[in-house]
Amino acid sequence: METSVELHRNQELEIQMLGDFCLRYGDQILSGDRIRGKQVWSLLEYIMVNRHNEISMDGQIQVLWEDDEVDDPANALKNLAYRLRVALRNSLGLKDMDTIVFKHGAYAWNKSFLCIVDADLLEESYKALQQNSLDLVTQKMHLEKIIRLYKGGFMPQSAYKEWILPQAVYYQRIYMEAVQRYSTILLDEGDCSAVEELCRRAISIDPFVETNHALLIQALIQSKNHGKAIEHYNYVNKLYYDELGVRPSDQITKLYHMAVDKGDASAQDISMIKDDLKEVADINGAIYCNYEEFKMIYQLEARASLRSGKSIFIALLTVTGKDRKSLPKNNLDTTFEKLKNSIVYALRKDDVVARYGRTQFLLMLSNLTYENSNMVLDRLVKKINCSGIDDAVEVYGQLQTLEPIELEEQYVSV
Repeated sequence: METSVELHRNQELEIQMLGDFCLRYGDQILSGDRIRGKQVWSLLEYIMVNRHNEISMDGQIQVLWEDDEVDDPANALKNLAYRLRVALRNSLGLKDMDTIVFKHGAYAWNKSFLCIVDADLLEESYKALQQNSLDLVTQKMHLEKIIRLYKGGFMPQSAYKEWILPQAVYYQRIYMEAVQRYSTILLDEGDCSAVEELCRRAISIDPFVETNHALLIQALIQSKNHGKAIEHYNYVNKLYYDELGVRPSDQITKLYHMAVDKGDASAQDISMIKDDLKEVADINGAIYCNYEEFKMIYQLEARASLRSGKSIFIALLTVTGKDRKSLPKNNLDTTFEKLKNSIVYALRKDDVVARYGRTQFLLMLSNLTYENSNMVLDRLVKKINCSGIDDAVEVYGQLQTLEPIELEEQYVSV
């Protein structure tokens, strides 16, 4: 009788775990939407993620049922394993059912069954790159392979699961290292367009890896696309202020100054610069900027108030959970984007708004009395809290004024 290895010697099972989780055998594909029963698919996920590790039945039961009550978990697991074998056989056209075996008291992947796993291939190239003796051609071959294989996050549909997350972080780190290493080689070779393509894809996967932004800006400068380099710096600057409340690294800031210095802005006619500075005529609502820009505008207004005698009113909106409790974790990015738009469009064109940290907004209200500023703030808070943007959050406001006399004393003391 032929063994399973003999049966499949000329046709291997392909398993994709990066960017998607699915199994391919010939022209047959098995994915999560083709298996009846969420737990059957979860068992396959757990077995494949731990295919190189010793796993226990208790571990499998805990992952599959967590806090759920099961009368006979061992028998329930046995039933799931049987259903999984049937699904693998029927969906992929396998002639037998020995892909899943019972080993050391738990269900595991049969290592004698020939298969190709994209995550294993990626890791093989990564380990090969640790050798110091590799020539440049071989290094590039392995780097290209890693970048090609990483089609997205590891087991993306289940990346939130505690036992998948460490692996997802590990493979993404390998990919990011490969992008940075390969980009550096390509920059030395002058292939700036390839670096731009590489870095933009990596940024779309994780926009908070600063090295990719730096390499992209460097590639744009090297290819004399100074305008695009400045544009990308402005994007990074806004992203980091809005989402993290921090400035980009000194490395990125230095590259920005390099782009400005090497650009041809100084050769432009003043009318062109005026057109560039000009605001869109039909824009509505307040100016929205990052905190550093807000601070600069504030200082400019403070100096102007010394001559005009007008006070500056600064309001702080703080977002909390309902009844001042902790903020809910779900959909926060969407909620804050809606809050930002609501604040901007509720104010006038000469007001200024900035995100301050993760949970607050700063407002600069101009040409108002203290009483009117309080009214504007109270009306804004009430409007937002009654808008239904997110019933799980609420905002409250604080108002502060800086009198011209205080500004004058501040400047004199300096």
